[in-house]
Amino acid sequence: MPRWTTVGMLGLLSISLVRRRRRRSLRIPEHPHSTRPLPSESWRVLILSASVGGGHNAAAAVIQSELRQAGHCACVVDGLALASPRLNRYFQWAYPWQLRYAPWLYDWQVRLSNGRRVARAVRWLCASLWSERLLDLVELTRPDLIVSTYPLMTAALGQLRTQGQLRCPCAAVVTDYGVHRLWTAPGIDLHLVVSGESARQAVDADGRVEVMQPLVNPAYRVLRDREAARARLDLPRRDFIALVVGGAWGIGDLEKIAADVVASGVYTVVVCGRNAALASRLATRFTGLDTVRVLGWTDELPWYMAAADCLVQSAGGLTCLEAVAARLPIVLYCPIAGHGRLNAEAMERAGAAYWARSAGELQALLRAAADGDIRLPPPEVETGLPASAALLSLLPRGATHSPVPPGAEPPGASDREIEVRRLVTTGSAG
Repeated sequence: MPRWTTVGMLGLLSISLVRRRRRRSLRIPEHPHSTRPLPSESWRVLILSASVGGGHNAAAAVIQSELRQAGHCACVVDGLALASPRLNRYFQWAYPWQLRYAPWLYDWQVRLSNGRRVARAVRWLCASLWSERLLDLVELTRPDLIVSTYPLMTAALGQLRTQGQLRCPCAAVVTDYGVHRLWTAPGIDLHLVVSGESARQAVDADGRVEVMQPLVNPAYRVLRDREAARARLDLPRRDFIALVVGGAWGIGDLEKIAADVVASGVYTVVVCGRNAALASRLATRFTGLDTVRVLGWTDELPWYMAAADCLVQSAGGLTCLEAVAARLPIVLYCPIAGHGRLNAEAMERAGAAYWARSAGELQALLRAAADGDIRLPPPEVETGLPASAALLSLLPRGATHSPVPPGAEPPGASDREIEVRRLVTTGSAG
């Protein structure tokens, strides 16, 4: 099976390489956080993300919001869909399929690509295949800074920067505690990571590596009153509440995790994200239990984190960063293959989470916490810079064309902004 999967991926990349030779007009795929740059703003920042899972887009949205609030122009583009629409569609299908049906295969791919030689080959291949489209995008948007929230975009940018094809500084934002080798790349001027433990893992970074504050929606930073949160959500006032979250896609073996948490006797809230089928199965399975609440996608997650006594999670991604910001104790259980296990190991070393390695260990931990025999302390939060401040530190003072004075407009800005807006709404390239 690994052989055929690898052949399939190489085939997709080869098709992209052949098609790259045929020059086509650039069309920027529509992105959920794409916005039109404004002429009154100063620095121009291009943020490259990907719609594989929910974390990359969510991180890009937070960076964009922070930069715009500081008065700068920040445009988010789905870099993977732009560079290789076919590979983008393949990853969106393969990622959840492998985690559900062939986790060993996903784990093998993550381990293989974490090797030095394979990572170097992947970076070279990404730059070779995608340089034309990425450089066309840079020429069109003329950014002062490029930020990547997705590993393969980081790989391509680092290679292009090393080759001298990109003159503006490039930064990579790493939202996982466990830093896979492809999260970093030589040539990238700044890597932002979530902990000192993460910084020690950035072995291939030859630029600055700095710890940033948790890159989350500001709603998670508001420390809400627990009783008020429970009253708002109609949750029991005195019960120990465990919050089980599978991220935006409901990733991981959430059915087993939920069942094992419920078996401990604590009140359980399960959030399945946009996985409606999973939410339906769990709602049917726990029908009649008044100590279980099953949810799909909810905008009330900051309130549920305020109401809960702990988070039970398996991926260790952005949801865990949200819990860190909300000061909610984290218990990792049944970590997903590949990066999930890397995150579990790193978060345990960093003191950011407990790692329950069996159902018995998980249930004993939850029962002891519910009975008051032990206290689950909140995760350790390391001092770091706001991501936007760290990113802007890459830009020189006294630049010739940026920042733009309020009310002024750089040469050709209007035409470029209209073109960016038109291209962003044209849809994905073939």
